[in-house]
Amino acid sequence: MSTNGLPSLSALPSLPAAASPGGAAPPPAFDAGPTVDLTVGGMHCASCVARIEKALQAVPGVSVAAVDLVSGRAHVRLKAPGSSGALPPPEALVAAVKDAGYDAAIVAAGAEPAAEADAEQAERAARLADLRGRLAVALAVALPVAALSMLDVTFPGRNGLFLVLTAVVLGYSGRDFFVSGLSAALRGAPDMNSLVALGTGTAFLTSAAATVAPALFAAHGAHAPVYYEAAVVVVALVLLGRFLEERAKGKAGEAIRRLASLGARTARVVRGGAETEVPAERVAKGDLLRVLPGERVPADGVLVEGTTSVDESLVTGESLPVDKAPGDPLLGGTLNGEAAVLVRATRVGRETALAQVIRLVRDAQAAKAPIQRLADRIASVFVPVVVAIAIASFAAWFFLGPEPHLLRALVAATAVLLIACPCALGLATPIALLVGTGRGAQMGLLVRNAEVLEKAEGITDVVFDKTGTLTVGRPRVTGVHPSAGTSEGELLAVLAAVESGSEHPLARAVLAAAEERSVAAPRAAGVRAVPGGGVTGTVDGVEVVAGSEAFLRSRGIGTPAELLSKSDGGTLVLAARGGALLGALTVTDPVKPGAREALRDLAARGLRLHLLSGDRKAAVDAVAREVGLPEENVIAGLTPAEKVARVRALHAGGARVAMVGDGLNDAPALAAADLGIAIGTATDVARAASDVTLVGGALSGVGTALSLAKATLTNIRQNLFLAFVYNVVLIPVAAGVLYPFTGWTLNPMLAGGAMALSSLSVVTNALRLRRFGSAPRARPARP
Repeated sequence: MSTNGLPSLSALPSLPAAASPGGAAPPPAFDAGPTVDLTVGGMHCASCVARIEKALQAVPGVSVAAVDLVSGRAHVRLKAPGSSGALPPPEALVAAVKDAGYDAAIVAAGAEPAAEADAEQAERAARLADLRGRLAVALAVALPVAALSMLDVTFPGRNGLFLVLTAVVLGYSGRDFFVSGLSAALRGAPDMNSLVALGTGTAFLTSAAATVAPALFAAHGAHAPVYYEAAVVVVALVLLGRFLEERAKGKAGEAIRRLASLGARTARVVRGGAETEVPAERVAKGDLLRVLPGERVPADGVLVEGTTSVDESLVTGESLPVDKAPGDPLLGGTLNGEAAVLVRATRVGRETALAQVIRLVRDAQAAKAPIQRLADRIASVFVPVVVAIAIASFAAWFFLGPEPHLLRALVAATAVLLIACPCALGLATPIALLVGTGRGAQMGLLVRNAEVLEKAEGITDVVFDKTGTLTVGRPRVTGVHPSAGTSEGELLAVLAAVESGSEHPLARAVLAAAEERSVAAPRAAGVRAVPGGGVTGTVDGVEVVAGSEAFLRSRGIGTPAELLSKSDGGTLVLAARGGALLGALTVTDPVKPGAREALRDLAARGLRLHLLSGDRKAAVDAVAREVGLPEENVIAGLTPAEKVARVRALHAGGARVAMVGDGLNDAPALAAADLGIAIGTATDVARAASDVTLVGGALSGVGTALSLAKATLTNIRQNLFLAFVYNVVLIPVAAGVLYPFTGWTLNPMLAGGAMALSSLSVVTNALRLRRFGSAPRARPARP
C-alpha cells in the first residue's frame, strides 16, 4: 500500500471495478484463474457483445468473459486451478465465437505492449480500408441510379444495367448486411442488419423478376415495377453511418499505441565489463543497463551508480525532474536527465510501470463499454414486427385482395420492408455528431464519438489534475528574495550566469525571469552541474553555489528559516557567493488565467469539484487555495493507479465522474472516468485516452463541453424519433390498411420517397446545432 492508503501501481490487478452509475457495468471481478485474450471481428452493436459473452461463458471451464466493443477484444478468465473440470483449450474459445457468427483469434500471451498495439492498429486499419472501399462503390452507384430514377430518365437497357449495378452493390458493398443479418435472424436474434438485408433483398428480387421476366407481371394485368434505386440508396446511407462510426471508434486505441511508443526501443546492457546494445524486449531481470543523458530508462530498476534527475511525469505528472541517487528506484519509460547512470533491471516486459499504465488504460476503456444504442434496443422488437407485418401483408393481398393478386402482394410486402429500412436511423447519430462536433471544433472542443455525449449526461463530479491542467505546466519565478545588502537584480544576475548553459526546467525559469527584468548576466567560468543538487561556478573570480537548501548545506552554507518559509508551495533556488548567502528565488507552476472563474462556474451548476495530483502536498494545497477548492476534496502524491482507484471510489458512491487532465499519468484516470477531458496542451497519450479535448486549453471549455454534449444528445434523440415516426405512421399504410376505406396503397417508389423525407428531416434537425454557442447557464445546486 502507498502512503495514501491506496494500491500502488504494482497492485493494479486488484483494483476494484465499481459500476458506473447509469452506464455499462465494468468488467466483472475476475477470480484467480488463468486468462486468455481474444481479438474479435464483426461486432457492430451492444447486442453483438452480449451474444459473444454468452457464447464464451457457455464453454465448459470458463469462469467469466468480458468483451469490449471499442477495442474489439475479449478477456476470458478460466476457472481456478483445482476446480472441477478440465480447462478448455484456447481453440475452443475461438470456435465458440465463430459459432456465434464472428471472427476470433488468440492474442499471444507473451506479446509486448508495443507489438500488441501495432497489431491492433493494423487490423483496424484493414477494416476501415475495406469499409471505405465498399462505401465508395455504393456511393458511386447510388448517386447516378437514384438521380436517373427520380428524374424518370429512360434509355434502352436501363433496367438491365441497373440490375447488374445493384447486384454489385448488394454483393460487394452490402455483403455484411446479408451475412450478419441473415445469420442473426436464423439464430432468432434479428438486428438492424437483418432489416437492411430483408428490405434491400426484397426490393432487388422484385425488381430483378420484373426486369428478367416482365411477362410474369403482365399475366396479372400489371406493369413490371423496379425499385433498384431504393436498394442501393439504403445500402449507401447505412454504410456511410457505419464508416463514420468505425473511424471514430478507432481513435479509442490511440492511447494504447502512443503509450507503447514511449518505451525505449533499445537498451545498453553491461555484461562482462562490455556494453552491448540490444532490443529492449531482450532485457532480463538483473541486467545492468547504461542509460545516457536524455534517454528513456529501458526497464524498471534500481540506480546502482551515478546521480541524476529524472522526468517522471509519466507517473506523477510533476513538471520538475526528480533527483535520483544510488539505491533509488527508476521506472521504465521515464526520461533520464543530465548524467549517465548505471541501472539494475528489476522488472521487465509486461511487469514494468509503463506496461501497467497501458493495462490501466486498456482495462478502463473496457470497463466503460458503449451504452447500448437506442436503435438496437428498438430493433430487437421492431425487426421481427416489421417482418411479420410484411408476411401478413403479402398473405392478405395474395389470398384476399383484388386482381392482380401476386403483384399487389409483392408491392405491399416490398413497400413495408422498404419503408422500414433504417436509412434515417443510420444517419440519426452520425449526422448530429458531425454537426455538433463541427460546431464544437469551431469553439475549441474536439469530441470523439456519440458515446461520449451519452456519458456526459448526468455528470455530478469533476476531477482535475494539477500540473498543466489548473496550472500553466511550466515553472516560473514568482518570488525574488535577496538577502540584506543584495539587490534583486544582483541575485538574478548571479543565478542567470551559472544557469545560462543548462536545460534544466528550473534553469530555464531563472533565465526567463532575468530576461523579463532586463537583467544582464555576467560570464561564468568553470560551471559544473551536480545532478540532483545544483550547480557551481565562478563569477568575476568568486565562487558561486546555487541549488537546493540541502546542496548549499553540504557546502557549509546555512539558510535562515525565514527564507525557507518563502517557498509558498513552490521550489526554492538558493544562491551563495564566496560562502555568503545572496538570497533565493521561489519557482512555482502558476495557476492558469481564468481557472478560478471556470471552477466557480462549474460549482454554480451543482457539480462537485476534486483535485487529484501526483505532485507534492505543499504545491497541491497552494494551488487548491488559489482556485478555491475545498481542502477535503484535494489529494496529493497519487500514482496513476491511485487516481483510478479514487475515480472508482467516486463511482461506488453513486457519482458520474468527469476527469480533466493533460499528462501521461492522467491517461488511465481519463479512460476510467465516465467522461475524460484532455487539455489542448496535453500529451498525445492523454488526448487519445480522453473523450473530449479542449483545443485552446482554457478551463472554461469544460462547462462549454458539458453544454454542447447535452444539446447534441438531445438532438440525437430527436433524430431517432424522426427516423421512426415515418415508419410508425406509414407502415400500416404500406401494408394496405387504408385500402378498404379509401382505396389508397403505398407504391414502393413512394415508400422510398418517404424514406428520403425521413432522412431530410433528420439532417435538417441536426443542422440546428450550428447555432449552438450561447454561454452555459447555471442551474440550481443539487441538494
